[in-house]
Amino acid sequence: MPRKQQFSSKQKKQQLQEKRKRKQNQADKFGFGSDEDSVKKKEEETDLKKDVEERRLNVQPVGTAHERVNKYSLMFGRESKEEIDKNIKQSKEPLPELNSTLLEAKVEDFAVESPDLGMPKRGKWSYSMSKQKLELAEQKEFREWCNRLDEYYQNLGRGSYYERNLETWRQLWRTLEMSDVILFVCDIRYPTLHFSPAVYKYITEELDKQVILVLNKVDMVHPSVSVSWKRYFEQNFPEIRVVLFSAFPDEQKLVENTGRRLLKKQNIRKPGWAYGAESLIKLAKAHYEEKKKRNDITPTEEKPAVSEGEEGGGEEGGREEESEEDCVTIGLIGQPNAGKSSLINGILQDKKVSVSKTPGHTKHFQTIFYSPGIRLCDCPGLVFPTIAPKQIQIVSGMYPVAQVREPYSVVGYIAERIDLVSFLRLTHPCVEDEPDTPWSAWYICFAWADKNGYHTARTGRPDVYRGANSILRLVVTGRLCVRLVPPDYSPDTIEDSYNDILQELISFASKEESEGSEEDYSEESSEEEEEMEKDQKTGNKFSLLQVED
Repeated sequence: MPRKQQFSSKQKKQQLQEKRKRKQNQADKFGFGSDEDSVKKKEEETDLKKDVEERRLNVQPVGTAHERVNKYSLMFGRESKEEIDKNIKQSKEPLPELNSTLLEAKVEDFAVESPDLGMPKRGKWSYSMSKQKLELAEQKEFREWCNRLDEYYQNLGRGSYYERNLETWRQLWRTLEMSDVILFVCDIRYPTLHFSPAVYKYITEELDKQVILVLNKVDMVHPSVSVSWKRYFEQNFPEIRVVLFSAFPDEQKLVENTGRRLLKKQNIRKPGWAYGAESLIKLAKAHYEEKKKRNDITPTEEKPAVSEGEEGGGEEGGREEESEEDCVTIGLIGQPNAGKSSLINGILQDKKVSVSKTPGHTKHFQTIFYSPGIRLCDCPGLVFPTIAPKQIQIVSGMYPVAQVREPYSVVGYIAERIDLVSFLRLTHPCVEDEPDTPWSAWYICFAWADKNGYHTARTGRPDVYRGANSILRLVVTGRLCVRLVPPDYSPDTIEDSYNDILQELISFASKEESEGSEEDYSEESSEEEEEMEKDQKTGNKFSLLQVED
């Protein structure tokens, strides 16, 4: 058998070029591809596609058979190399003096000036329009809105993350149209950042629907902070109803000061009784009764999902056979990682929808019945336009921590507001050579990596990037308490009208701080970090099977 002739990669490349050229000549022969306008249009579409792909996050590698699996992936603007280099250089500079007043924030501090820029509105449409015509019109209007917003950020001199995927905004439009009551879910740690006045104005004025503000995750802050935020929104937005909620009230800790300690590592918790579920269901049932009177709906036999004197979810969750006219639809909207899916599981006391700590886990809106007369609609999280710095958007969990290209400036942003060095119990790397060297964000990441044993594979130096990534995960998951407070906040100045709510929250706390709550968690690591350590220890898959001496 003759030996095969060697075929280099250079020859393979030349062969593909010749094949492409033959196809082009064949297309010109039959009149295809000769139109200059069509060629120009194809080039523009290719450039646009490349521009869009650069902004996608959490994209899954797929073949040609599943091209639309990444249809609902997160899309943000990517930082330039110059911006990243500038932030890295600033992270090596000494940190300024600690200023806890920077944690005070109002809604106006983060909201865009023009309401038209705060949310892309769905254009006029009718049932006579074809699907292609409607999609093209929405794409054109959405691209014009993005261009105006980018120009606004350029004139402002800085930018922020916001959702650039039209498909995700379509999920929001559909949820708002089909819902009777809107639950605007916000993280109690960053409510002014998560709340969008433009979206609130659009729902109440143009859609003429009721909005209930749900301050979720109240178990992560002190009760006085939760009550202060409830008072703030009720005073500044008199027409809005505010409900405090927690899907895991048994895990509540009385954390008085920001960043005082590291909370213990939390395992995956099963949904159970939820604090605030009864208030939400009462409001929904009241609206349902109004809808029955207004539309003369024949009342159906409701099987009460909440027993008397108890809060929580229903036994009939998941029923989809009821018609839209016979029930009230409650839509849940908000920023990514605000806890919308966990809120549904907490109300139903069972895991009915999938949840994850990674933002953007919910890809498509989903409906589930709480009872024959109440239906819940979970909308994917969207990052609404804001003028907030990108650092606080990452800290609040809007942006996937695993895909942050430059985390050092975010650590510096945290260190300017809380005493990060003492909370993590760090020792300066230059304490022996230069004891007077001031702390910087880079040194904090370096010291944390060295303390936890995060080292690079080749040189054995502390892995600064992994150390910074680990600190951000502590903040996002709530183990390191970082939260915003209303202006002029003081835990001792709570009005008498809110004392009942304050005492109720305190009574639901599992226990107050104890001496055993403060521990050194430098030896603990997440599941992802443990897997990374195993991969770094050995590259041989079968070495783990060897018996240790």
